[in-house]
Amino acid sequence: MASQAKTPWRVVLFRALAAVLVTLAVSTPMVAPAQAIENLRKYAGIVVDAKSGQVLYEEHADSRRYPASVAKVMTLYVVFQELSAGNLKLSTKMTVSKHAASAVPTKLGLRAGSTITVEDAMKSLVTLSANDMARVIAEHISGSESRFAERMTATARAMGMRSTTYRNASGLPDGGQITTVRDQAILGAAIYQHFPNYYDLFQTKSFSYGKKTYGNHNRVLGYKGIVDGIKTGYINAAGSNLLTAARSDGRHVIVVAFGFNSAAARDEKVRQLVSNYFSKGRRGDYLQAALVPQPGRQGNVQVAFAQPQPVFVMPKPLPGWRLAELVAANGARPQTSPAQPMPEVMVASAAPVPVTPPAASAVEAATVLAAPSQSPQVEYPNADVIGAWLSDSYKLGAPPSALGQTTPSAPLDFSPTNSTGQAANDTAAAGAVGGWVVQIGAGPSEDSARAMLSDAAGKVGNLNDFRSYVERFEKNGQTFYRARFVGFGDRDDASAVCNQLKEQNLSCLAMQG
Repeated sequence: MASQAKTPWRVVLFRALAAVLVTLAVSTPMVAPAQAIENLRKYAGIVVDAKSGQVLYEEHADSRRYPASVAKVMTLYVVFQELSAGNLKLSTKMTVSKHAASAVPTKLGLRAGSTITVEDAMKSLVTLSANDMARVIAEHISGSESRFAERMTATARAMGMRSTTYRNASGLPDGGQITTVRDQAILGAAIYQHFPNYYDLFQTKSFSYGKKTYGNHNRVLGYKGIVDGIKTGYINAAGSNLLTAARSDGRHVIVVAFGFNSAAARDEKVRQLVSNYFSKGRRGDYLQAALVPQPGRQGNVQVAFAQPQPVFVMPKPLPGWRLAELVAANGARPQTSPAQPMPEVMVASAAPVPVTPPAASAVEAATVLAAPSQSPQVEYPNADVIGAWLSDSYKLGAPPSALGQTTPSAPLDFSPTNSTGQAANDTAAAGAVGGWVVQIGAGPSEDSARAMLSDAAGKVGNLNDFRSYVERFEKNGQTFYRARFVGFGDRDDASAVCNQLKEQNLSCLAMQG
């Protein structure tokens, strides 16, 4: 009998291990990854006239979708809030954490421990769509990305985005991060109405950092000379998304298109929607029906949730370490005051979100409240550059008569049956940080300030090209309301309009916001 060759022990061991692995593979049920989500790559689109709130076109506008990187628009909205409140500057440096540095592409690729300015981080979001920089922003503002996402959600609900929940700052896959194109249209209108001085950021075509230059992912930017950039987005389960707007010739429409298999198909659809519906947009000022409530401002529209009493939805308090940095930077000494209980806003599928009193604008006295578990109240020096300056032509004892009855402002609905409504005298209260503004006066009531704006716009026609707003402030215990126009590129532009107003026997003041 021929002798049998012995099988090497390594081969025997390998075969045994392979058998065990096969057995486990067959007998063990498959476990879905933590980030696995339903595939919602289905088309949904909407076109809304931002001047009237009228829906010009919609398809599956209320079906749930994943925002993908369009979520970064809300991230930037919160950054704009912080800039307007004076909590951040464009030059503020933020530190990259290990969590931020570990973000998956697309990313800027900074190492943990390095720093980047707020301005550069924002530009990387709108061009490169850098996920690592979205995390840097979130952690710098709220201490953690999860807390920042809670603030994003609370802010969305305050603006009337009823079907939107955010779970992270970047739009990376998460099954709980959902929205609708109707909600995103509200955000598209709000970010222009509330922050016109920062809106140009979305038209950034390229961004240079280090030795590299990054082009904007949005290939529809500049189409027909009227399309704004705002934001693209893509994850596998959502497909290619885009939130954009077209503005020209007194018209302003918001276009949202989600769920495409390719960026090219998405872009072609958006161009088609712009071509078909832009001319149907309303010319002129923004009607009351189109105004979006602005979270975090005094005198804001109240937003009711699941409580018996409506509450104001405000930005969450700064984390303790950020508050300490802000105190040191301003040279202010903390002044202890009794901690006040803060109401809570119930957010679906999320922990209760605490709310804080409204943050003052950058040109007013800034007061930052810390949560009871963090730091005492800190008061900062009054930086009001104009005080209680009043229009020479306005008499406190004789407020102007009303210009007609208008429907009270309510959260923007963008519902299919939304009517155009009646014209408001001005736009929603908008921050005027940066750029030049023209103030025509201040009065003891909001209606009196609105009347001044309407009167000025009627006498100087080209004022309709600029945004008007009313700003509440207090002086010597009395409340006043400033009447201003914003959107001037420099001192010369603002002074030229001021001269036209003076020719009509109206007072005015050109100033830097």
